[in-house]
Amino acid sequence: MTEQNNINTCISCNRDETVVPLVAITFSQNSTWICTQCLPTLIHDPQRLTDKFKDMTTENPPEPLN
Repeated sequence: MTEQNNINTCISCNRDETVVPLVAITFSQNSTWICTQCLPTLIHDPQRLTDKFKDMTTENPPEPLN
């Protein structure tokens, strides 16, 4: 039996969990990973990641919390 090696990668920068710490997130019922270095982009400028998330568009990005 072969062990499958699934290495998670950051949705933003594509670095893997052997290089940077990753945080699991979900959006629109889809799970993904983001590294701690890219997390501020998700929080403060999510429009930069719209092409990475299914169902998020530039016309309908998440509203920033003020």
